Amino acid sequence: MIKKLAGIFLLLFFVVFSLFKLSSREVVIEESEPLSIENLNEIPPAPSSDRYGIQIADHQIIESTIKRNESLYIILSRHGVSPDTIHQIQLAARDKVNLTRMVPGQSYNIYKNADDTVSSFVWRNAPTEYTAIHLGDEIQIEQNTIPVETRMSAVSGSINSSLAGSIMEQGVSQRLVVELANIYAWTIDFYGLRKGDQYKILYKNRYIEDEYIGIGKIEAVEFVHRGEVKKAYYFDNGEQGGYYDEEGNSLRRAMMRVPFEYNPRISSSFSHSRMHPILNTRRPHYGTDYAAPTGTPILAAGDGVVTEAQYRGGNGNIVQIKHNSVYRTAYLHMSRFAPGIRPGVNVKQGQVIGYVGQTGLATGPHLCYRLYKNDTPVNSVTYDFPAHEGISDEHIADFLAEVERLDRMMDQILVTESDDLVLNF
Repeated sequence: MIKKLAGIFLLLFFVVFSLFKLSSREVVIEESEPLSIENLNEIPPAPSSDRYGIQIADHQIIESTIKRNESLYIILSRHGVSPDTIHQIQLAARDKVNLTRMVPGQSYNIYKNADDTVSSFVWRNAPTEYTAIHLGDEIQIEQNTIPVETRMSAVSGSINSSLAGSIMEQGVSQRLVVELANIYAWTIDFYGLRKGDQYKILYKNRYIEDEYIGIGKIEAVEFVHRGEVKKAYYFDNGEQGGYYDEEGNSLRRAMMRVPFEYNPRISSSFSHSRMHPILNTRRPHYGTDYAAPTGTPILAAGDGVVTEAQYRGGNGNIVQIKHNSVYRTAYLHMSRFAPGIRPGVNVKQGQVIGYVGQTGLATGPHLCYRLYKNDTPVNSVTYDFPAHEGISDEHIADFLAEVERLDRMMDQILVTESDDLVLNF
């Protein structure tokens, strides 16, 4: 019994002793080195690249523009690229980009390695597009776009002489006048503008790295013509964009009244009896003649199918388009047809179909534009074309909300004589 008690006592002693040692043991936490700029482990920054994604530090960059009679072969040969390599580039470019369409004035960059060999060639073939050719064991060709920034701007004015003069004297691109004429092509006769007509235009300017490259979309317009207010709003329902009045009615018509980007001068009007300037006899003139420089692009007045594209006697080079079972149009005296225009080809409204000339019986460069309804000639200048469909019930709520937003911005624009307003919306 005594031995058992002694054993239990000894066991308890060792347990208590062990617990004491554990509770009194010093726990040492190894202190890490204090955090500082010197020992901070950061991911090294990526090497800086230019707008084309090519590292700057690794290359000597030569910037230049294409000169008259220069080609890719001439440019690359000048910088030591062999004829065989240039041939390989041309083969790699097939079905990707036409390297023969280099235009004088377009910019390009040449990137050279430390040993003076060319590693890349970048051709700026459009304001927002470029083609990059990378040389190496394998030729790589990339076509990319440059990100464009848009900034909302506004211009307003009261017309004293002409709309173009009023807008351009404020330092705004003439392109804005062309776009405005396209919006109101069916509702305002820009040859009939009067002194005192007023306008307010909300539009976007486009920039690449703070470099202005042109105007963008016109967002809203308020035009006071002969005391009548005509508004236009751009709206895109996700499938198609267009211009509408404040109630959602389309400003676009099934047919263009004038098949040009601008309204040229009418040199001879629609008439049932006109003295022909060459034949010197009175005869019907079932079209409207527009005087314009040779080579001016002519646009399809509406969607349709080309039924004729040929030279035909006194009509000269003529194109006819069947738009539907009701309407067809004819375009006479062209200097030439646009590429791809031939019978059976589908065309879209506003597509270039040919160019102004004076082929056939013509005293000067002009377009004779003819409109037929059920095969009967009608005066395109006075005819009331049917409108395109307006905003659908499905999208009308979104459209009206957009109108309200744009109206708030338009209310901030004052009609001025010479101030180009840049608004910070």
